[in-house]
Amino acid sequence: MKKIILKKLLLVLLLWVVNFGAVSADVVSEPIQVRVAPGELLPIPTKLSNFGGGKRVDVLITRSIVSGTGKEIYTTSETVAVETTANFVKTVQIPFDTTPGTYLAKTSITYEGQLIPATAHFPFTVERKIFGLFQSDFLFYGGITIFVSILTALLGYALIKRYRPMRFVPLEYSDKPKEERIYYEIISDTIGQMRQRSGDLALEVAMHTEGLVIEEKTGKVLSLTDSPAKIIAALVAGYEKTLGKKVSFSFRRS
Repeated sequence: MKKIILKKLLLVLLLWVVNFGAVSADVVSEPIQVRVAPGELLPIPTKLSNFGGGKRVDVLITRSIVSGTGKEIYTTSETVAVETTANFVKTVQIPFDTTPGTYLAKTSITYEGQLIPATAHFPFTVERKIFGLFQSDFLFYGGITIFVSILTALLGYALIKRYRPMRFVPLEYSDKPKEERIYYEIISDTIGQMRQRSGDLALEVAMHTEGLVIEEKTGKVLSLTDSPAKIIAALVAGYEKTLGKKVSFSFRRS
């Protein structure tokens, strides 16, 4: 039993001596940018650490770009000497014919006496550009721009429609007797011109004028139940009171 234990202790001690005297290195690769366009440069940072107690190690660094299907589209190698730690940034040009998608930037190191493979990788996206913007950004900001433009146009149209003065179009009264038609036209023109100045407020004043009956939506004079002169005077007085100033009107010519 003692012999077995002693053999195990000797074996552990031997392994410790071998590992302590061996040279080992590790690699770390972190992305600087994770999206590039075909033809652009992708920086691949690499940090090497030598755990061999200051003993110089010649390390072969291999960098490659691998597609999502595992196809290698680019590879390059270089040898560097590492005593403790070393930092590198290697720029790799993405081929112009690269299909958009997700890729891996892989870094691996090889050195004499290597026991454990040392590799590092990070994912990145290849995406085309439109007018200097990545396609997804172009569509996103383009969509926002179109939406804002449409919204602004609709708002502008609503404001113009709301505040644009109403165009005065004389109404016809050919159905009225010829001797009365002139009064209908004068009162109708008065309402129409006032409506052009103050909007539907002109209709409200006319509707509350005694002896005058008008159509609510168009302002067309339907009937005169009092003296036309009295109605015209009352209508003009109502408008002057509403506006707080004297008003004048021009009438159609026969």
